[in-house]
Amino acid sequence: MNDDNRPTGAAPVTLAERIHALDTTRGFAVLGILIMNIWSFAGPQAFYDYPLLVADWGGAPVQTWSVMHTFFEGSQRALFSMLFGAGMLLMVNRLDESAPGVSSARLYYRRLFFLMLFGLFDLFVLLWPADIIFIYGLCGLVLYPLRRCRPATLVMVALAVFAAQAGLRAMDWQEAIELQQEFGLSAYASANNVPTAELDAAETEAREERRKDYESRENRAHPVMDEKMAEQIRLLGRGDFGEFVKSKLFTSLLLLIVVGLKSMVLDSLGAMLIGMALLRAGILQMRATTQTYVIMTVVAYAIGLPLALWETSALIAADFDFVLKARNLIHYDVRRLAMGMGHLGAILLFCRLYSGSWLAVHLAAVGRMALTNYLAQSVLCGLLFYTVGLGLYGQFTGYYLYMVVAGVWIVQIVFSNWWLARFRFGPAEWLWKSLTYKQRQPMAKHQ
Repeated sequence: MNDDNRPTGAAPVTLAERIHALDTTRGFAVLGILIMNIWSFAGPQAFYDYPLLVADWGGAPVQTWSVMHTFFEGSQRALFSMLFGAGMLLMVNRLDESAPGVSSARLYYRRLFFLMLFGLFDLFVLLWPADIIFIYGLCGLVLYPLRRCRPATLVMVALAVFAAQAGLRAMDWQEAIELQQEFGLSAYASANNVPTAELDAAETEAREERRKDYESRENRAHPVMDEKMAEQIRLLGRGDFGEFVKSKLFTSLLLLIVVGLKSMVLDSLGAMLIGMALLRAGILQMRATTQTYVIMTVVAYAIGLPLALWETSALIAADFDFVLKARNLIHYDVRRLAMGMGHLGAILLFCRLYSGSWLAVHLAAVGRMALTNYLAQSVLCGLLFYTVGLGLYGQFTGYYLYMVVAGVWIVQIVFSNWWLARFRFGPAEWLWKSLTYKQRQPMAKHQ
């Protein structure tokens, strides 16, 4: 079967129908997300959360963290989320136009169901605890009813989502302040021999739980290289395979429930709605003027970059105080979305000026295989860092990590272009489309 003879009903988009700039942007995004994920692949999360822990290691970890935190913290995920929202809307629009008799809702939700299965595969088979695909599938469940909304409406809903997230984080910030003040009172009494009968009498079970909460926050803010962390590094890098799998499965489940469902759903949903609005407005289809992309880039960076610099410098100056971290989360979405929009504007401007360049063409191939490449990062980094491969987990950090990132990028760019010169879809995309449309899709280009 060739593209000219494809069925008149619902079917995947052909190469001629694809939006080249969107593929190139998606290529930038899927490669860029490794900029942040590499820290979690390569060592304990504590190395990124508190880089002063490894300040004396090679690779200038604190300086490297400062650059990455300023320019890329959250923004790569924001960019990826915006493109996901735009992609799902684009699929529905094309279905409605090309196959009006077909239920786009049925295909849309079937597509999401299988996407969530890919996410679970990444979480519990490839053992990548920070997988975002499953969360994207969950968020996508609420996007379909909003498919016909105007850009302004989508932006307003997104702002409501971000406001809800900020409200929850403001409550957590107040809780952090109260915990620090309460602990400080007890510490002062103990250090200065102040009579503590009144304090002891008030020491209820609830207060003890609050103390544990304080200690947990403090330990996360200022981890130490103790036996527990050393054992984690040994287990993941050189441990027994059974112990390794058990540990990674537990971590995947814990992060999915505690981090993913608690904070990543609203985080991702808001950016997806912005992506839908950008598609509705024609921004992602390159229908805007060059001046529009210039203004978009400059304004976004003018908002996001000063805020990012302030947050980064404040964290270092305050020794990563957990109360300050909690405060920064309140305006976190403003910073990351602004920086993400700046990155997006810069990429789209590049696509406008250099759409036929070697880089744009080769990154478009990476974008057409975004799901395959995202999953492949789990495989490649697993083989490098975990006990199933070279066992380099916890051995280095800082700018050394970005030598690995560069290597993975080269492999993925070369492989994506080699593969798509011979086949229509990436391996994961082929399987996803075949399952979605309940029909085996032609893979080889000559079919």
